[in-house]
This record gives sequence, C-alpha cells and structure tokens, in this order.
Amino acid sequence: MQLTKHISNLLYRYECVTVPGFGAFLGTPSPAQLDTESEMIYPPTKTISFNAQLQSNDGLLANAIAVEQQTTYEQAVRLVHKGVVRWKSMLHDGKTIDLERIGKLHFNIEKNVVFVPSTDYNHLAESFGLYAVKAQKIDRAKILKDTPKVIDFNDQNNQNQVDIQGTNSNPLRHVAAAAAAAAIGYFGYIAYEDYNLDQQLAQETQLREEAKQEVQQAVFDLGELPKLSINTVPQEAYHIIGGAFAVESNADRFLTKLQQKGFISAQKLAPYSFGLHYVSLDSRADRKKAIELLRQVQRTEISDAWMLKR
Repeated sequence: MQLTKHISNLLYRYECVTVPGFGAFLGTPSPAQLDTESEMIYPPTKTISFNAQLQSNDGLLANAIAVEQQTTYEQAVRLVHKGVVRWKSMLHDGKTIDLERIGKLHFNIEKNVVFVPSTDYNHLAESFGLYAVKAQKIDRAKILKDTPKVIDFNDQNNQNQVDIQGTNSNPLRHVAAAAAAAAIGYFGYIAYEDYNLDQQLAQETQLREEAKQEVQQAVFDLGELPKLSINTVPQEAYHIIGGAFAVESNADRFLTKLQQKGFISAQKLAPYSFGLHYVSLDSRADRKKAIELLRQVQRTEISDAWMLKR
C-alpha cells in the first residue's frame, strides 16, 4: 500500500491531510506568480507544508484507504500505522523519505523533521491543466524608436518647408489635390451614413429596453407575497461516522442503538463506494465545529469515530 499516493490524491480535495501518529500535510492556495529573473509566469498553486504537531486521527486518510482497498476501516488504520512505523524508522536511521509528488522529509541536527516540498506538481484542482508560460519583456524604448514620423501638413512650418522646396511648381500637385478632395468628400459621406445608422441603432436599443422593463413589471409584479421559511441543508457537510457496514441490516441496528442512546440526529447515509453503509451520529456544516464534536464523541462514546466530508 502506498500512503503517498493517497495523501497526494486527498490534497487535491482537502487543505489538511493528517497521518495519525506522524503529522499533517497542509495545503495553502497561492496566487499566480511572475519570476522576473527567469521571465516565467506560474499559475496559481497550492503550497504544501508539514506540521509534526498535528497527529490526531480525523479518519480522512484511513477512510480513503478503506474505500480504495475494499477493506474495513479498522484494517485501514492498521495499514496506516504500519506505514508510519516504517517512516519513523527511516528518519531515525538518517535516511530521507521521498514522498512522490509531495516532497521530502529528513531529520536535522536537532532531530526535528524538515520538510522540503516538491515544486514539480500542483495540487490546486482549479489550476489543473495550467502550466508555466514564458513572459516576454517589452522593450518600450525600441518601440518608440521604430515609430514612423508623421508630418502634419496643417503645421505652418511644414507648409513653408514644402513651399521652399518648390513642390508648388509641380503640375501633378493639382491632380493630387483634386483626388484628395474627392476622397475626403466620399469618406465624409460614408461617415455621415454611419452616424445616421448609429443613431437609429441607439434609438431602437432604447425602445427595446423600455419595452423589456414594461414586460418585466407586468409579469413579475405579483404584489406582496406571504413569507416562506425554508430550512436549507448545505450541499456538503461534515458527518461524524460511528460505523461503516457492508450489510445494511447491521447499519440499521446500529442506528437504532444510537437513537436509543439519545443521538436524535443520527442517520444512515446513502451507500458510499463499494456498497458501504455509513451511520452518522451527527453532522455539522462548519469543519471546526465538526472536529470539536468528533473529539467529544471519541472521549465519551466511540473512541474510533471519524469524520467524513460529503
């Protein structure tokens, strides 16, 4: 079993993945960045860090392994513990743990865990398919230098310069002047037609907008409606799972037992992957409150209870 693969997959969906008895990998979204030295633009990413102080089992990793391996939650917990023992042994032997797509772990001189994140993978789901692109620097001085010079014939200085050069004596000048006058007249006529067309379109747009407002008022002005109170249920919630059963009848009996104990909000969730039936003691929309409830349930009722976001 590869713990690294499961941790990496969970980091795409969650901001914290805890490895019980070892530590937690945290994902913090970071905005797009411009590297002026390498002239590269990097897309938004999720910066991965490691906290060795967070070691409590929240059930997330073990649940993912149980679903993927088609095994029980208890067996998945044992598999995680086995992997943690192997990692700790490697660290104490002075070896470096290479977690593919996540980073590397090793001990420093003070025997503290040092984590070096990998920069080759992006765990931000919103940036899937985005890659670093080359940023070409614009040389504004060169652009201004290459800008062609424009001569304004209305400028008196330019006109005097033309007269001095004797261009007025050129007979072709009169032909060019006549052609310019014809062109100005033609384009002036086109501009006038475009102006009339713009005015017509603006007037038609205003009339359509006024008609739309009248229709909206006529259709949707229903007067004062009676107030309706609806209890909405969030699309995603954090469920405190007391047990997962392959046989639905066992889940029903466990649910009845919880309700008899006073867990009036206990419920049986819809079958999950591989047909497992999860029984939830209660649910919370806020993750922090759900963790507080989980700790309380673990202390007073079910020590191996865990949390499921769904």
